[in-house]
Amino acid sequence: MDRRIGVALGAVAVLAGGAVAGAAVASPGSGDVVQSTPVVGLLDGSGEHPRLKVRQDGVRLDLDVETRVASFRLTYPPGAFSGWHAHPGIVVVVVQAGEVERRTPCTVETFSVGEAFTEVGAHHVSNPSATVPAVLEITRVYPADATQARIDLPVPDCP
Repeated sequence: MDRRIGVALGAVAVLAGGAVAGAAVASPGSGDVVQSTPVVGLLDGSGEHPRLKVRQDGVRLDLDVETRVASFRLTYPPGAFSGWHAHPGIVVVVVQAGEVERRTPCTVETFSVGEAFTEVGAHHVSNPSATVPAVLEITRVYPADATQARIDLPVPDCP
């Protein structure tokens, strides 16, 4: 299997069923988060077939647009946080070390080593530890024409 499709399928399997920073607005992060240099590729076939559909072993990838995949590592030092933000497309996160809290409007979930989660819509990620860094492996699957990797958002209201 082509490695690029494998990466995307792996990301979608976790879902189961460029890295340009946006301008800071209402809810900036702590500024301490460290990002490795992203590896970015155009998803094989997505430019040739805007309705790319791949299915294997019960996992389906269905694309309507030319799509890029980016892979990188984020390290959150103790107490660091992302601020409220969103991304174009879908982000899949695997915790490699430590633990993080992912907040979405009105919910908080904790993820530790070996656990994975998605980032869609408004969210906030933080490292609640006072002593241990949190290391995340990130895979972004997003429209090739996206102009921002991150869209800063104000703190959402929780009804």
